[in-house]
Amino acid sequence: MVETLNREYLKRNLYKLRKNDTGKALDVLPFLTKRTKVIRTQFNEALGEYVRCISGFQLNKKVRKSDELYFSEEGNELAESIANEVEFKEEDDKYDFIRFLNQFLFNQENIKPIHPFLFNYMKVEDKHENEFEKYADFMSQVLVKENQEIQSIFNNKDSEDILTELILSKMDVVHEEQNRKGKKKRNQYQSLLDSLSNLYQEDLIYLSKYKDYFLTTFPILTHFYTFMYACQLTIKFEQFTEADMNSTQPLYFALDWESMSKRRKAADELEGFKYIKEKSINIFPHIHAISHLSHNSFNSDLFDEEDKEKKIRFIPYSKLYELIKNEGEEYEEAFLKELKQWIQEYLAWASKDVLDDSENIPEAFKVLLRCLKEGTSTGVAKKFGENIEDLGSPFIKSRGNLGQILNIKHDFLLLLTAVSVKDKRIPLNELFVEFEKRGIAFDRYSKKEIITLLDNHNILDKKSDSGDAQYVKPIL
Repeated sequence: MVETLNREYLKRNLYKLRKNDTGKALDVLPFLTKRTKVIRTQFNEALGEYVRCISGFQLNKKVRKSDELYFSEEGNELAESIANEVEFKEEDDKYDFIRFLNQFLFNQENIKPIHPFLFNYMKVEDKHENEFEKYADFMSQVLVKENQEIQSIFNNKDSEDILTELILSKMDVVHEEQNRKGKKKRNQYQSLLDSLSNLYQEDLIYLSKYKDYFLTTFPILTHFYTFMYACQLTIKFEQFTEADMNSTQPLYFALDWESMSKRRKAADELEGFKYIKEKSINIFPHIHAISHLSHNSFNSDLFDEEDKEKKIRFIPYSKLYELIKNEGEEYEEAFLKELKQWIQEYLAWASKDVLDDSENIPEAFKVLLRCLKEGTSTGVAKKFGENIEDLGSPFIKSRGNLGQILNIKHDFLLLLTAVSVKDKRIPLNELFVEFEKRGIAFDRYSKKEIITLLDNHNILDKKSDSGDAQYVKPIL
């Protein structure tokens, strides 16, 4: 008999843990089943840990446990240390300089990243450490992977001014280490949407050429791509075997300053945030269904039940179906048979009754999802899915009776334009194509508003009244 699905392991795992579990499959999202909402307003707190994941640095444990580097009633240790490197005519001048440094370098109790390297020093509150570490690991492993050029952005201490150079020379409380425990950390997350990840890397590297603009836009750009990645996964999961994991399906956004009606694309049930919100409850069962399916013969070379930390590839429906078909008709029939048997075994474990009327693998995938939905607490699935709304808070706006709509503010639109155009002017129509590659679509009303805005900012290069003859100039 052809070996296809590892039912024995899946069954043992379920009965051993007595709960739904993803087994040995890699994670694909950092969401928690306990919804804290902290990411809604404090995403930037995750950036320090994220950058440290990229750069390979970690905060010295002594500093992590003490606020002396950042803030104390008696003064600031770092500011005083820097001041000691400078000669002053009067003692009062030194105190004025220290006060200036405190305002220049610190925002409340956290450091202001006046240079990319200083993102390594942004703290995470202990009570949020677990959640933000999950987001940091996710973003570094999925969006950046091991891009050396991005790593160099946050490792480089080069500066163009004497004060920043002096400050960086005193920043010696981080040390290079492969992870928090001092040993190489295994990858926990699998990147599934390379086209989106590659665009993020391109955009980030481009922005890094313009230091001041980079410092202000790196957080929101990273926040957007993290949110859009989660939205795209939601869409791809719902498309089952029809999903194209190599492309991005844009969602319709509205501009923050324009009026809206129910006839606008951004308010549509299928093309805007309403679709994501409606389907978010399915993210948890989708992840578990695909994780079950990933315990198959295609991953047999990675599977090691004895190694508790070793993970196997998470293989989405469409990719798995392609692999199955490539093996031939006999394998496809064997996989379907094993899958239908697993569906019955899962239902027996969950004590649920779901009709399996599937006659082929795509239909069986959908039956398995129905089983997981029945076998999962609705409350757990709902809270897990609502993380996507918390994550997307800066890009979602409530529009009265229209409900929540994906939203773009003025400054972020200019940022999107800057990274879409980069260094060479492009046709206006191509600008909207670049937006769509990043997951953002606009209807004709919003496009008209955008054209007016670009014209007002003198970014449009008009050659004629024809839309095709208009070009968008580089912003930076």
